[in-house]
Amino acid sequence: MKILLVTPPQPGIKKAGNSKILRGLLPPLGMGYVAAVLEKEGHSVKIIDSPVLAYEIKDIIESASIFKPEILGISTLSPLAEEAYKLSKAFKRCFPLTKIVLGGAHPTCFPEEAINAAPEIDIIVIGEGEYIMLDVVRALSNGKEELSGVKGIYYRDKNNQIVKNQKRDEVIDLKDLPFPSRHLYSILRYAPEPFENRMLPSTNLIASRGCTYARCTFCYRSGRMKREYRVQPVQKTIEEIRSLVKKYRIKELIFYDDDLLSNKKWVMDFCDALLKEPYRLQWSFRGRCDTASYEVLKAAKEAGCWSVSYGFESGNQDLLDNIKKGITLEQSRKVSEWAHKLDLELVGTFMLGLPGETPEKGEKTIDFAIELDCTYAAFIPTHPFVGTELYEYAVKKGKFVDMPYSGRMLATRFMPKISYVPDGYRGVKAIEELCKKAYRKFYLRPCYILKHLRKIKNINDVRRYYEGIKFMFGLC
Repeated sequence: MKILLVTPPQPGIKKAGNSKILRGLLPPLGMGYVAAVLEKEGHSVKIIDSPVLAYEIKDIIESASIFKPEILGISTLSPLAEEAYKLSKAFKRCFPLTKIVLGGAHPTCFPEEAINAAPEIDIIVIGEGEYIMLDVVRALSNGKEELSGVKGIYYRDKNNQIVKNQKRDEVIDLKDLPFPSRHLYSILRYAPEPFENRMLPSTNLIASRGCTYARCTFCYRSGRMKREYRVQPVQKTIEEIRSLVKKYRIKELIFYDDDLLSNKKWVMDFCDALLKEPYRLQWSFRGRCDTASYEVLKAAKEAGCWSVSYGFESGNQDLLDNIKKGITLEQSRKVSEWAHKLDLELVGTFMLGLPGETPEKGEKTIDFAIELDCTYAAFIPTHPFVGTELYEYAVKKGKFVDMPYSGRMLATRFMPKISYVPDGYRGVKAIEELCKKAYRKFYLRPCYILKHLRKIKNINDVRRYYEGIKFMFGLC
């Protein structure tokens, strides 16, 4: 069968030349895994990642008229759910016989809402979609519609009635999962945010699934998307990296795992294995303060790691406790100290406007970021997502503002969008001013500027800082 997998168009992304690299966008690996499983069984798959191609709905339909898919699979997060519904409606008008399948984080968390939002959607996939999608394709093959036995879906029957099938309880063993079908992406057009990488081409990699902590109130991982933690074998990860180096000449990797540090033995074994390879890659990863150790960070540094990112979130222990972050300010100070000692770049993310926060507490968070001496800091206005514990708490402790989602993440820019105002603030303007002040106070310190000027060693460093400044001001 022919299957077209797409991400919804994102408003605000401008058309670019065919060779233009877009900063802040990386391949959506979830679709790549789904495609790999389908291709392994002999199906023909095409991926359209709308943001990186700057595609609108009409562009997707034009491409589909050439490819002629029998199934359209749309993967969406909550911020772009409405765009996914619009795409479904437009697509069905042009291709009434094509089955439309919606998957991803949003329909997983809100399946009934999603299937009722657009009658054009035929099937909703809930959870890890690789083998559920394969079962759907098998059930629809040769004109059959035997969906009653497919676990993990909602679907419309012949009478247009919505049917909820049994949940799929099987956990995917990552050692058996094929590598993502990266050949279906325009992979060399992707690039992380400028301060997230040093060398191009670079790409993202996921070696594990799930979160060992999974209790943060702001995260779906602690509720509707909670799933068992698994990590793929070290040797499989090395083989995936080899293929990236060979096929795409990748020079740098960004691990997008929720917490790569939670499995100390895996990280140590991975570092040992990577050092035995003939190439020398640079790489970075995200971690939690409570699972980090100096020993592991040292091994990572020796194996080519240059940057580590932590969600420090706040400089107020009471607010950290409120969101069940599970870390202390002292742990944040300790991992920062280790990063500086090892000359690792330290990226810190902070949430401003948490329920219970006041402007004074917001100032404490900004001062804490300066105290930690982060190499880069992102000050993100809090958005309590529907379906999380934080949302229920925020409803009682503030008000939501009807602000449109941006087509690109604004976490590292100077003009973030505000969607929630806690009781401790007067209004949207107060949060906006605090975010602007955070960036000014953090980045315009003379000692900070001098430190980074001293880091410039070559023309590549000059380009990196130039791209970073443009990205922060929304110029690229």
